[in-house]
This record gives sequence, structure tokens and C-alpha cells, in this order.
Amino acid sequence: MMLVMPKQNLKDEAAKYKVRPEGMFVRQSHFPRKLLRGLVLGLCVLGIPIGVLADDQPQELPKPFHKTTPPLFQEWQFDKSALEILPEGFSQEVGGQTSKGGWVVRKDVSAPSRPNLVEQQLTCGKGQCYQLLVVDDVVAEYVDLSVRMRMRLGTPSGKAGLAYGVQDSQNFYAVVVEPKTNEVVAYVVKNGQSEELAREALILEPSEWHFLRIQRNTIISKEFTEIFFDHHLLVDVYDQSFKKGKLGLIAMGDGAFSFDNLRAMELMANRPLSRPAAY
Repeated sequence: MMLVMPKQNLKDEAAKYKVRPEGMFVRQSHFPRKLLRGLVLGLCVLGIPIGVLADDQPQELPKPFHKTTPPLFQEWQFDKSALEILPEGFSQEVGGQTSKGGWVVRKDVSAPSRPNLVEQQLTCGKGQCYQLLVVDDVVAEYVDLSVRMRMRLGTPSGKAGLAYGVQDSQNFYAVVVEPKTNEVVAYVVKNGQSEELAREALILEPSEWHFLRIQRNTIISKEFTEIFFDHHLLVDVYDQSFKKGKLGLIAMGDGAFSFDNLRAMELMANRPLSRPAAY
């Protein structure tokens, strides 16, 4: 029995199929059948749904998130602090024998950043004494720390300067200027006892105000501190007693000193600045 299709249906079917010379009807396709079969088989082996690749677009892998602490870069000019008291954001620490005096904010038209500065007038009893002015809530390890300072003559035992690596009132580093000998002296203080690390003669600029700066850094596993006075590099200090610590000012012995423009900048050379490699 022969099945006869209407002419219209025959034309529609002819549009979908092409006729080989042998008389067989073959459905048209623009994709090679062997390649299509291989692609489907490969997706099945990998366990990927066939429809996934058709709709999804290539996407960049998410970038890794690195949580880092912002570097410290801060300057204290004391110009907005109330007069005759400790500057806001600082604490006073006392060590050694009984002492009189303290850190206060004063108005002075000669200050490098007018109108205010911080002044220390310290009087010790018998033996050694010192007072620290420590910045609250700031801790750093590798730091560039500097201050403008005025030294008053006629203070035979007084010395003052920068404190860093401060653990508490009994343990810290100090770099001070000693007007009696015109030298800069570096100390490490442990359990309240000071040990001298270095001493070097000053190169004084003809100015009432001077510039004291330390830069603590590391090369591989070697810790060192460079000490500058009036922009001259005077001496290097090598000591690893303390790592991270607070920062501030120090006065030692009987003396009177003024300070302005205390500046701290954390050195970031030991931290990675870029993402790790993909391999």
C-alpha cells in the first residue's frame, strides 16, 4: 500500500530536506555530524550540562581581596590643643626618680607652626629621671619619626628628643640631644635602666629651632635606625630589643625644651604592594 502526501505538504517537507542522487532524503545541517557527536560526548564525560556553554559568557576570575592596614602618615602641630595642659591624644609617662614638671601646650609666636608648641620643664631629684609624652592609639615598627625642637642653654644635665618602640614607661628606645656636650645620644631603656647604644657630635645649623629625625628600617633580618640632626645623617644604631611600639617625645634630667611639628610616617618597604602571581 502506498501513502500519498498532498502537494502542499510535499513542498514544505522539501524545504527541510535535500535529496541525494540515490533518492534518500537527508535533513539539512550546517554543523558536521561527527564533530557534534564528539562535542556532546565530551560534555557528558566532563559532567557539564549541554545548555551551559550556550548561554554563559566568559567571565574574569574574581580578584583576591587583601586586607591591609593603611600606612601611618600624621603630623601633630598642637595648634588646636588647649593651653597649659597635655595635648589632646597624648599621655604622660614618668620613670626614674621623683621628678617635677610636665608636658604642657604653650602659645609662642616663634613656633615653626604658630601659634602653639609643647614645652617640657623637668626637674629631677637625686638620680636619673625622665618623662615621656606618648601618642595614644598609634603603634608602628618601621617608622620615619621627626620633630622640630628648641634647646635652652644653661641646662647642664638635661637632654630631650624622640621616643619610639615604646612598650611602657620602663621599656623603649630614645634618641636625645644633649646640649652640654653638643651630641646626640641613642639609648635602649629596659626595665627602667638606660643603656647607651651610640653617641655622635652634632652638626649645628645657625638657627634657634633644630630638626631631629630617626628612620627605623630593616634589610632582610637586620634591624637598624638612622639618626639625623639638622638634615645630616650622624650615626646608625643596630638593636632588636623591641619590635612594634608607640611613639612620642622624651625629656631626661634637669632641663627645658620646646617641640613642634612632630611627624610620623610608617615605612612600607617590607610589605607586598601587588597581588601574588597566578602560578
